[in-house]
Amino acid sequence: MKQQSFASLKIPWKHRYCHGGILRKSALGRGARPLSHRDPMHLVFKVNKGAVKGGLRHARNFLLFNRLMKKYSAKFFVKIEQLSVQADHVHLLVRGNKRSNVQSFLRVLAGQFAQRLTDTPNQKNEGAKVWKYRPFSRVIKGFKPYKIVKDYIQLNEREAQGRPYSKTRLRGLSQEQLIELWI
Repeated sequence: MKQQSFASLKIPWKHRYCHGGILRKSALGRGARPLSHRDPMHLVFKVNKGAVKGGLRHARNFLLFNRLMKKYSAKFFVKIEQLSVQADHVHLLVRGNKRSNVQSFLRVLAGQFAQRLTDTPNQKNEGAKVWKYRPFSRVIKGFKPYKIVKDYIQLNEREAQGRPYSKTRLRGLSQEQLIELWI
């Protein structure tokens, strides 16, 4: 019965497998979060720069996020296939065995990072919000989109490590450039 209630939502095909992030500001992105236990998911956590001193690549924040991610991925049986931590956002490629485990992983990881970063585990944070938006998620259907997302996350990681940024970087990389990303 509950599954049939989701079928009546009028979600455009472009956003059918996406949720969160900037989509949340429009009426189109306010439906239920599509999650899959079979297909991989691309997750993006965008941080508020004013709330996180030094960004996510700062040694303390980087270590904290990685430790929490490993702890809660093991607890909720979520496999982290790929990770890229930038100064203001994090890309994850994950697989989960149950929808409820993926939901719990998203909720607990974001909440625990915000609480530990602001040192407010028992009271409400009075400062700026840690997260700029709700986590963006996209269910990846098919091998070609999966390969594109893997290359995109790898490109982001290389740019965080010092590779020069180019505005035309997403218009297609040559075969040599793709091989260079993975070396």
